[in-house]
Amino acid sequence: MSSQYKSLIEARNQWQRDIKMYKDFLRGETKTFEGRYGAEEYISMAENRLKDINLKLKEIELESLTDAL
Repeated sequence: MSSQYKSLIEARNQWQRDIKMYKDFLRGETKTFEGRYGAEEYISMAENRLKDINLKLKEIELESLTDAL
């Protein structure tokens, strides 16, 4: 497994933990408008980043499959 692949897996795991943490925050007690807005924006950005990482991981997996053939 390439170091780029491992790095992307670690980044994906971190983004997933961050999303969970911010969603838990939003489920908690009442927040200020700024706190709620900031958390929602961060979640949106993190989810977009996850999509990008997953696409790159698929590219690497497909590339390694074609190299194996």
